[in-house]
Amino acid sequence: MSQPPEIQINPEIHPKNGLHLPALDLWLDAPRAKPFSFISHAHSDHVARHQQILCCPVTAHLLQRRYRIARDRLTIQHFHESVTWNEHSITLLPAGHIPGSAMLHVRNLHSQASLLYTGDYKLRPSRAAEPASWLQADTLVMESTFGLPHYVLPSAAEIEQSILRFIHESIADHATPILLGYSLGKAQEIAAILTAHNLPFVSSKTVCEMTQACREAGCHLPAPILWDGDIPAGTTLIAPPQILKQAQYFQIPNPRTCMMTGWAINPSAKFRYGTHAAIPLSDHADFPDLLHTVEIVKPKKIITIHGSTRELASSLRQRGYNAWSHYGNDQLELPFL
Repeated sequence: MSQPPEIQINPEIHPKNGLHLPALDLWLDAPRAKPFSFISHAHSDHVARHQQILCCPVTAHLLQRRYRIARDRLTIQHFHESVTWNEHSITLLPAGHIPGSAMLHVRNLHSQASLLYTGDYKLRPSRAAEPASWLQADTLVMESTFGLPHYVLPSAAEIEQSILRFIHESIADHATPILLGYSLGKAQEIAAILTAHNLPFVSSKTVCEMTQACREAGCHLPAPILWDGDIPAGTTLIAPPQILKQAQYFQIPNPRTCMMTGWAINPSAKFRYGTHAAIPLSDHADFPDLLHTVEIVKPKKIITIHGSTRELASSLRQRGYNAWSHYGNDQLELPFL
């Protein structure tokens, strides 16, 4: 019996070298420079100096501002816009991860076979990133950062209340609240949350630069106020974790730090990061949302990447899906006799 048509991923490429779609000669978030690659978002672990880059407008602006990538190397495509290329339709969809993060949907115009590559994504509401949207696909290539069943994040409302509680308690103790997160993505989410609750804040230099770059690209974010070494009473500092090793940090009176990361669902997180507290504000899908993604996309085949790939694939197979880790060595589940 013949196999149904599908969008092929090049099997001759070692998984650690990235994903390659031979029908389009297109790489997906390739870690090293390639002739042509899709870059899903502007975090450094997804960026390389490819000869040509496919991305959305916000990511294009961030690549130019953050990495000084020349405009003539960027092929810019808007969200929900379908472009025909090599007898395939290509559509970029918002991924909800950070501002400008995108998923890639490919459909063969003859066989109608389709593939959706998620990159890093998040289903739950974001105050900074464009909300994720979906197209169904025969093959789903999905990230699995939180691919273990116990990775269940609190609701967005609960997380925001935890942030407010940390800030109010710090100020009541005459401490300076410091919220730590990546300069691009997490910091803008934190800023949007504090703005929504009318809480004053200042931002480190790198956070200001990335926030301003997002604003230039059309993102609706509050204007950043640069931390100049002085933090007024009752004001929160937003900064990347590296600030804890910089001289300027040690001049802050009575600092109280909180790491903002999805890994804070592990009780030991604050000890791991060396902070006073940790709150599970994440820009990735947790385990229930990974399962919900599969329900939305309705794929015939699932390939898991980046994270607990084998464990997520196994959980999906137990639920009746044809799911496999891109990195191989899947442990098959044998029925009890």
